[in-house]
Amino acid sequence: MKKFFLFIFFSIFFICFFIINNFNNFLCLAKNEESKNIRMIPIIMYHSILKSKKSNYIISPSTFESDIKYLEKLGYEAIFISDIIAYCCGVCELPEKCVVLSFDDGHYNNYFYAYPIIKKHNFKANLNVIGSYSDLSINNKDTDNPNYSYVTWKEIKILHDSGYFEIGNHTYNMHSHKSRWGIEKLYNESYDEYKNNLTRDVMKLEQKLFENCGFRTQVFAYPFGRYSADSEQILKGLGFKAFLTCCEGINKVEKGNCTVLSSLKRINRTGLLSTSEFFKKNKIC
Repeated sequence: MKKFFLFIFFSIFFICFFIINNFNNFLCLAKNEESKNIRMIPIIMYHSILKSKKSNYIISPSTFESDIKYLEKLGYEAIFISDIIAYCCGVCELPEKCVVLSFDDGHYNNYFYAYPIIKKHNFKANLNVIGSYSDLSINNKDTDNPNYSYVTWKEIKILHDSGYFEIGNHTYNMHSHKSRWGIEKLYNESYDEYKNNLTRDVMKLEQKLFENCGFRTQVFAYPFGRYSADSEQILKGLGFKAFLTCCEGINKVEKGNCTVLSSLKRINRTGLLSTSEFFKKNKIC
């Protein structure tokens, strides 16, 4: 009888040991499988590239190239926002280490200084243009000064067709603090009024891009990072699939999950830090 109970005891012990051991193995496999489908993607937000000065929104061409070399050394590959969209929709793969270089406003110096550097290193970038700024440069016939000009429709088309740049919508004329802050809804504006005003402005830029450059965009960059509760719904209805904020941080992107596309974080590239200081501060390694 004693031997019988010992047999039962050891049998139960080994069965439990087997179950626990294999359950841990299962958890490890599941964790590994999950990690295969997750990418931690920094989106670095640039503005002006100038030799003459530096500020929180201006860096030099040499610093910009230093950034790219640093990313290359770390093993990062540059991708488009559209690549993130496709990955979130489950229709493509992404490199294990990928990064997005994002330029806001459409400064001519992005074309003059940044484009040759990006092309030299076979990198990619996202350029979010403001339509009224481009029209102003064209109408004033002052289109080739790196200090204050903005890209023309012809230059936007060249960048897009090069395969090195993806263009995003940064509004036609709502990049302003006047009357409203960016695209925020006014306190006395009805939903229908807001929808009409936002749609009119955003689609004016889309029409300009289509007529002059032959394409439409699917990426929207919020001016100043400001938006309203209704903004995303309205913009999605216009065909936009990814939205760039000014919230800082690294994006956790999961294959087959589109949630993150509603508010992609970007890290402002200040010109007041060296390349190594900037990347170490923001834990991009």
